[in-house]
Amino acid sequence: MARVLHQPQTRDAIKAGIDALAGAVIPTLGPLTGPVALDDKTRGGSPELLDDGGVIARRILQLDDRDADIGAMLLRETLWEQRERCGDGAATAAVLYQRVFSEGRRFISAGGDAMLLREQLEAGIQIMLAALKEQAHGISSPEEIERLALSVCGDREIAQALADIFDLLGPHSPIDVRDGGRDLRHEFFLGSFWESNVPSGIVFEGVVGERVELKNTAWLISDFELDDLNALVALVTDAYQAGFESLAIVAKSFSEQIIAAQGANSRMEDFELVYIEPTGLVDEQEAALEDLALLTDGQVLRTITGHSPGAISRDMLGASELAWLDRKRFGIIAGAGDKETVQREIAALERRFELSDDARRQALLRSRIGRLRGGSAVVYAPGSSESEMRYQKSLIERAIAAIRSALLEGVLPGGGTALLGCINRLRATYSAGSDAHERAAGQILIGAATAPCRQLLANAGHEAPGIVVDRILSGVNGASYDLHAENASDTAEEGVIDSAAAVMTAVRNGIGGAALALTVDTIVHRVNPPLAIEPGGLPSSANIGNIELK
Repeated sequence: MARVLHQPQTRDAIKAGIDALAGAVIPTLGPLTGPVALDDKTRGGSPELLDDGGVIARRILQLDDRDADIGAMLLRETLWEQRERCGDGAATAAVLYQRVFSEGRRFISAGGDAMLLREQLEAGIQIMLAALKEQAHGISSPEEIERLALSVCGDREIAQALADIFDLLGPHSPIDVRDGGRDLRHEFFLGSFWESNVPSGIVFEGVVGERVELKNTAWLISDFELDDLNALVALVTDAYQAGFESLAIVAKSFSEQIIAAQGANSRMEDFELVYIEPTGLVDEQEAALEDLALLTDGQVLRTITGHSPGAISRDMLGASELAWLDRKRFGIIAGAGDKETVQREIAALERRFELSDDARRQALLRSRIGRLRGGSAVVYAPGSSESEMRYQKSLIERAIAAIRSALLEGVLPGGGTALLGCINRLRATYSAGSDAHERAAGQILIGAATAPCRQLLANAGHEAPGIVVDRILSGVNGASYDLHAENASDTAEEGVIDSAAAVMTAVRNGIGGAALALTVDTIVHRVNPPLAIEPGGLPSSANIGNIELK
């Protein structure tokens, strides 16, 4: 017999799950909060310290209460989507989601219709987005970048470092966050780099620091599974006779015989032979080959188009004056690619980025744009323990994502005050409404618009959040409250700022997700349902077998 849950138990269960997950995420809202400690037995060692609402939600795979777990997983998917798309705003989305569901549930329990309320709430989302767009403006200085980073991570040293990086490299710049020492530091690198695998460590023998510098290099860029020794010998001979000092071969794989030949070549004092295998998913590998060909003026040789290792001419090879290779990545500092051709490709990628609404696709395009522009940075996260190091890396990565989106889509008054700026428009729209569902939606949305600011103040230990909210509302458009300085300012130039993309996406996800959850009428439990590690459920290709109900 199937286990089925009906109303009013359904919404009660969903609310319990939403409250449980939101309770773990909402304490991270604002710059003056501490991390959440996650005791994960599977990781071993000390507890994981997290200050990222999206990551916290992702770590929670299941609640013990299966009824409440439905609500938690609905919110979990929303928060992870927010994190993936914007890097920031998951805690704001959680506050909006919890408030809208709680107030909507109360109205429906009093006799309201869930579907009609959902329609009015979704219409209200568009009203709020329009009000937010009016408040948004572009970032015009490194100081604004620093203020934005500070509002996300709450660490002025990190904010200053990231402002320095983005001011120099721009919004698409590749930034690698690595484990550091006791102090935060960052450094810049010329040129472009790719993640890779080196099939043999022969090339690093006798090299100090395990980094090989490559001068005057020929590049074979391919998807070959290289196993033709005669073709390799001919290729090395041709490159050597052409005056190159080294040959870099990029291929899908290398046979043992080919790797042994590299060992024999290592005895040549005036010529270097290196092997490189691109890493990542198929589309990432394809993008790496295309970009490498552009930067070196080479050609991508593919087996499917009829290319083979035994039929390679010199004009198919790329070239670079200076490049480098270590065990995890390789880079081009001075390639032979035509600069105008590279700029045209960058412009085309930027247009595709603007038209795309897929987060993963945007991430790939962004990495390609940054790579082709040249220049990258590494930030070394500080920490005296593994837990502290992971925590600092999470802060830095979240701030980087927020700055990227802000540089591309602008910023808003921070601290939840941009949402307070939506209230006048909501009141004007809903005050004269004659329909009960319309009026209820207006009241719910106005309450939701104040909730993030109130929660942020409460998290900071403010004794009278309501007084501060009233003070902000009485100011001019763009007024905000600086938690660090503990004062309200009347201009956006003086206060904290948030990423416009993060705030607007939180409105869409938080309010829209709650409106949809309010319409769930029945819960049906399966016996031993598969556990979805990733938010959003199992992939469509997953085989879950026969479903049995009882």
